[in-house]
Amino acid sequence: MTKKIKIGFIGSGWSRIAQAPAFSLMEDVELAAVASPTEQNRQKFMQRFDIQKGFADWRDMLQCDLDLVCVTTPTWLHREMVNGVLQSGKSVLCEKPFALNVSDATDMVDVAATAPGFSLIDHQLRFHPGVRCMKQMIESGEIGKVYEVRAVVNLASRNRPDMPWSWWCDAEKGGGALGALGSHLIDLNRFLVGEISKVSCNLGTSILFRPDRSGTPCRVTSDDHFAMMMKFGPSSVALGSSSIMHVTTVGAYTWFAFEVVGSLKTIRLDGAGRLWEATNDEAQVGRSLIDAPRWKLVEPMLSWDELVVQEKIRQSSLAVHGIFAVGFAFLAHRIVKALKNQEKRLDDAAGFADGLMIQKVMQAARQSDKLQRWIKI
Repeated sequence: MTKKIKIGFIGSGWSRIAQAPAFSLMEDVELAAVASPTEQNRQKFMQRFDIQKGFADWRDMLQCDLDLVCVTTPTWLHREMVNGVLQSGKSVLCEKPFALNVSDATDMVDVAATAPGFSLIDHQLRFHPGVRCMKQMIESGEIGKVYEVRAVVNLASRNRPDMPWSWWCDAEKGGGALGALGSHLIDLNRFLVGEISKVSCNLGTSILFRPDRSGTPCRVTSDDHFAMMMKFGPSSVALGSSSIMHVTTVGAYTWFAFEVVGSLKTIRLDGAGRLWEATNDEAQVGRSLIDAPRWKLVEPMLSWDELVVQEKIRQSSLAVHGIFAVGFAFLAHRIVKALKNQEKRLDDAAGFADGLMIQKVMQAARQSDKLQRWIKI
């Protein structure tokens, strides 16, 4: 009989949208336990995913026989929970942003170094077929020399002033657009192009107050939008080139575009997970601003088992939740495969060392915003 991989969840928010649905698509997987302090949320999670064991205290869940624990709680809780999971001998998948600060991230890296299980961060876009195809096109030289990277993320998720105040509004607890979205974009830059040497950043807060549960206005200390420029360092394929990011969560519409500009062609990942290319030699010569780019759709090549996962995604709720939920399904597939094979590492996945570097970039970004100058990593 094939051993089932047993998954536990600490937190019932994002894991309800992406992680539990994704793991439920995988064969030989049992969603075994969930820990959530709110009984109503915990019971709904258990009923939806047919989970038999629920706990108010995450520490009690660690007594269960589990192969992997997904930590999807607010950032300020990660350090204690992740270290507890690792010290119990289980593998862990930690939601981003990885840690509250560089100090916490360093401590988590140290604990993971002596733990028997593997330790991963949920930078799932690395496993999205569109991103994997981008990486192949960059590394093979198909797009030529990398000139720059551009990313625009426009969300309307927090544009209503009456949206309640939460930990997301509190910079001291790890809230804000830089941590929530910037961490993903920083990781994509590192994964596709290479290490970052310095940063210039401007953080902004458009909605300064939000109501608490009683309706009293509370000050928002986190950023709801940011503009950031990064320079790539020596261990990259684009030494000295720039990466430019503009992210807002208070826009009037949704738009996602991640572009890598090369000497031969530009490639773009959009919010639907589609990959596009535009070749340089097809552009109109001159200064016309009305020459529409001639984008062509690129179809990523998938292995047979990934094709099976893709078909399962299309028939699930994950398909309507965009590239992050879809990307997580492909990551979940690789995690389950690694656990079945008793592997000690997962190639191309973001580990805790990656999380520490991303934390250093975000720390430099915040310093840059405060001092209004470039900050070296």
